[in-house]
Amino acid sequence: MFLNITLFEIKLGLRKISFWVYCLIFFAIAFLIVNVLGGAFTGVSAVMDNTKWNAPEAIAGFQASFTILGTVICAALFGNAAYRDYEYKIHPLIFTKPIRPYSYFLGRFSGALFLNICIHIFFSLGLFIAFIMPYLDQDGIGPLRFDAFVQPFFIFVVPNIFFIGSLLFTLAILTKRMLPTYLGSVILLFGYLTAGNLMTDIETRWIASLLDPFGGEAVSESTRYWTPAEKNQLLVPLDGWLLLNRIIWVSFGLIILCLGLNKFDFTHITKTKKNKIEKKSLAEVNLAAISLPRSVTVFGFSTSFLQLKSKVKTEIKRAFRDSYFLGIIGTAVGFLILNQSAIGSFNGVKTLPVTYQVLSVLSGSFALFMLIIITFYSGQIVWRESELGADSILDAHPVPNWIPMLSKLIALILIPGILLLILMLVGIGIQTWHGFYDYDIPLYIKRLFLLEWTDYMLLCVLSFAVQTVVTNKYVGHFIIVLYFIFGMFKGQLGFTHTLYYYGSGAGATFSDMNGFAPYINRVFWYKLYWGSFAILLAFFSNLMWRRGLVEDFNHRLRKIKRRLSKNIKINLVFWSLVFSGSGIFIFYNTNILNDFFPPKHFEKQSAEYEKLYKKYEGAIQPKITSVNCGVDIFPSDSRLEFSGTYKLKNKHDIRVDTVFCSQAEWGFDTFEWSRPSELVHNDSVLGMKMYAFDPPIEPGDVIELNFSGSRSRKGFKNDGVDKLVVKNGTMIQSSLLFPNFGYNSNREIRQKMVRKKYGLQERRKLPKFDDVQGNKYGLIGRDADWVDFEAIVSTEKGQIAMAPGYLQREWDEGSNRKYFHYKMDKPILNFFTFVSGRYDILKEEHNGISLEIYHHPKHVYNLKTMMHAMKRSIDYYSSIYGPYPYRQCRILEFPRYNSFAQSFPNTIPFSESMGFVMDIDPEDPDDLDMPFWVTAHEMGHQWWPHQLSGGNVKGSNFMSEGLSEYSAVSLLAIEKGEKQLRKFLKYELDQYLEGRAFDSEEPNIISTEGNEQYIVYNKAGLILYTLSNLIGEKIFNKSLGQFIDNHRYQYDPYPNVGQLIASIKKNVPENMEYLFTDSFEKITLYENKAKSANATENLDGTYNLTLEVEAKKVYSDSLGVQTSVPINDWLEIGVFSEVEKNGLSEEIPIYVKKVLITDSLSTFSIRLDKKPTKAGIDPLNKFIDRDSKDNLITVSFK
Repeated sequence: MFLNITLFEIKLGLRKISFWVYCLIFFAIAFLIVNVLGGAFTGVSAVMDNTKWNAPEAIAGFQASFTILGTVICAALFGNAAYRDYEYKIHPLIFTKPIRPYSYFLGRFSGALFLNICIHIFFSLGLFIAFIMPYLDQDGIGPLRFDAFVQPFFIFVVPNIFFIGSLLFTLAILTKRMLPTYLGSVILLFGYLTAGNLMTDIETRWIASLLDPFGGEAVSESTRYWTPAEKNQLLVPLDGWLLLNRIIWVSFGLIILCLGLNKFDFTHITKTKKNKIEKKSLAEVNLAAISLPRSVTVFGFSTSFLQLKSKVKTEIKRAFRDSYFLGIIGTAVGFLILNQSAIGSFNGVKTLPVTYQVLSVLSGSFALFMLIIITFYSGQIVWRESELGADSILDAHPVPNWIPMLSKLIALILIPGILLLILMLVGIGIQTWHGFYDYDIPLYIKRLFLLEWTDYMLLCVLSFAVQTVVTNKYVGHFIIVLYFIFGMFKGQLGFTHTLYYYGSGAGATFSDMNGFAPYINRVFWYKLYWGSFAILLAFFSNLMWRRGLVEDFNHRLRKIKRRLSKNIKINLVFWSLVFSGSGIFIFYNTNILNDFFPPKHFEKQSAEYEKLYKKYEGAIQPKITSVNCGVDIFPSDSRLEFSGTYKLKNKHDIRVDTVFCSQAEWGFDTFEWSRPSELVHNDSVLGMKMYAFDPPIEPGDVIELNFSGSRSRKGFKNDGVDKLVVKNGTMIQSSLLFPNFGYNSNREIRQKMVRKKYGLQERRKLPKFDDVQGNKYGLIGRDADWVDFEAIVSTEKGQIAMAPGYLQREWDEGSNRKYFHYKMDKPILNFFTFVSGRYDILKEEHNGISLEIYHHPKHVYNLKTMMHAMKRSIDYYSSIYGPYPYRQCRILEFPRYNSFAQSFPNTIPFSESMGFVMDIDPEDPDDLDMPFWVTAHEMGHQWWPHQLSGGNVKGSNFMSEGLSEYSAVSLLAIEKGEKQLRKFLKYELDQYLEGRAFDSEEPNIISTEGNEQYIVYNKAGLILYTLSNLIGEKIFNKSLGQFIDNHRYQYDPYPNVGQLIASIKKNVPENMEYLFTDSFEKITLYENKAKSANATENLDGTYNLTLEVEAKKVYSDSLGVQTSVPINDWLEIGVFSEVEKNGLSEEIPIYVKKVLITDSLSTFSIRLDKKPTKAGIDPLNKFIDRDSKDNLITVSFK
């Protein structure tokens, strides 16, 4: 019987149109995804370079992630299989047949399971067929492997569908309702999102790998450090956390299925409680004694208003009395509370729960939940009376159409508002729980109710209108889901203008320094534009409202003319004019005042620029030697004016007859040379001007260029707002204003496949580090070496304007202008910034150096830590690299529109999101002190590159960023101890390994070009610290000091990474010279593992430990292909013990020793004074090991 029921369920499903529609949708989406990736659409593609789109890892990712989206389909099919007999009221008939409950239960479940698997087969089929399409970019497609589709299908798709189906089928068949299946879907989705948030922290990734019911996070963890070669070749291994994840969730599915089977029976008579109060019969009631009130029928505005008010209350009460609706809300609230750990989390470092951070995490997490609620409840609220069979009775009431329609719409709109109020209370509760009481209630109101609620109102109206027009609730749901999917792909399909996509364009970023100020005008006009359209949709919903027995779509269309009253016509005309007028104004801002460019515009422009002007890359140009400038900032008007004088010198031994000015945007009002010149070429589209000089500029000649210009915010753009000048905290880099010369190679396209698409040759890389010609030019740019700098910066009164240099004079002019004159007493790189803001100032004097932090008045949380980092950096770095070269150092806070810190001579702009609001206890060794580290890193730049800068060759940015990173890591180790060092080195290792997994070709250190941040920051910090630790910190630091002393402010030739290596290498014994080859010339990885650790306790209380370790060394090429090599390396072994600190148990290293490893297996005998708990190899993660989790092992005692 079980088999018969299963086959019946399958046959029934195969006869349904909905099944084939689902199959077609899954096939089409898969086909579309591959076509978008493969460049089938003009101007649309995704670049992956050496990782193929059909790599086994990518296919596994597609299939695993799509089971998440397929949860809705699972809910429909499994729910229908369980609920169908109850829906059609035939379950009493079915249950009287000679069928066993388990046959019925498992038969229905198996049939639904088979149908769901078939639908997902169509998704895999869509991928497979799309990949063989000949019109796709074949460079992005590797060999088609059948096992790459089959293996993940059985590892992810089938187990996921089984688990999801077990849960949803059991819910539906035991509750005899469909709604619980959708609630179950929501809970699964939130479980997945919760697991995703845990992936941001290295320490909790294993938990995320187990918690994710779909297995995606476990896949991410398994393949996190895979190189492109491994992604293209290897199947996702079923081991480790992934295997455990599959066992857990399949077992959970079996448990749920067994529980459901145990609870299920054929009982179909609902038990009812006897009413305790006996009802009187009508015969016992004295009707004559009943006095009925007289009623007067009144129809008017007051009546309509009362009816509307009453119906809105009724609809709201219905929603919040629905146990499943409340269940979804409860799930969402629980999800918010569980995800509070994601508020500002950065690899285990928390930010303070300031209001904008809390809102960013909670409202972002809540958004998907809101979409589900609105989509689901719009169908419920429109179709409720029809599903209950009460629509005919209610339609007969003497109530105009607009009252039931508007009451339902208002109720639907109020529900998100109520939920946002709950979110606000949860947010305040989370802040309170963390001991943070600086609530920003006005921000809660602005963000949640003025910005987000109005967005949800628009979605409510759209979803309501769709449900009103369609003739089936689920068709309405399907249309809204398609709308969401279209929103995900609209950019790839070329729909990038905000006028096209409903509800778009009104986003705004909050900053404590500026509030929402830059966005207010833009938000108002987009809210008006889409709000007026939503009102038109609401009127259309009223005209299409179903009323009566014959209410098909065509019948309602014919009724529109009769329903068009004079008031409705006036409103339609008025709101149409508002919609059109606001749309015209938006278009005027986005397309007339500002430029709107279609997708790939800048990509095409870059290709054209390179084709036309690459031939001039090596053209000799004069170099800037002096910059004297003025910048007038007008924060209230969002504009600035600038002027300047360059002195340029021909430092070459040949004359220059043409100067090339390459500016992507020409923003100059005056541009005057001090000697005769002629503009012989003016390409205003690509931004290239050529000036011919007659007579030419002879070697040694000095010329001047006087320039001026202005910038101002012109309305708003399609993609946001110009934030060059803001009301508070303006930060402008000189490269955005001032002219530069020569061909700009930074504008070139870097991705190989994209270059090939435009017919460009392989990109010419930077020359080798010792290239003579390349070392004639600097790291920052080819048009200057070290320059003299002077600036006068003005701003509004009440603000402070700053630039690199020392303040020479400060004065007022007029009623509202304040001027600041700065001059630098040493040459600096041709790269500087101008800042203006309203600041509180923390000032301290340290060894004759003025230290200042200019900060927003509220941001006082980490000022002491940052000030301490400045002091310790100056002391420590001065002892290694030579004295700090300036009489002052300033940290300047700027708004969180960008999240970085950047170092200029004696001036460090610092984003408000980087360190000012991090939640750090400087006394707690468990807290990774990121404000201290970031400040120390930026202070390192005061030496590297602001005293020693590399040339325009490979490896130069490594010297700038890498040596600053090493400086910060070394100082962190001294100041914060071994525990924080271990945590930070683990972070550096993780970031490096993740970065190399996504790079198309990984270079070794001496071949880096500067854009490989995972190398020049993370690998550099790890490698250089390990190198100093192995050869001796004193020797290493002495070598760095000698290197900077020998090359301080040197140019033509600039110092290079080869000279850095030689400077260190000359002080190192011969048996350690291999370290330089492995560290700088090779990509070296280790496979270290602790095999066993056995200990015995001696009579004197000491311990003997026998430790066996395994160590292998491999070299990797640029694509990640590894080659094993013999090992003869110095590594470290270590032992940990537990100690009590403040009543808590803590593991500390009690033995760390450098050892020479010459074989893959080594055994060490160690005598210890304390009881060991763990032991192993590379205990502090100093060496690059892709699986460092097995470096330590628990000690066993005999």
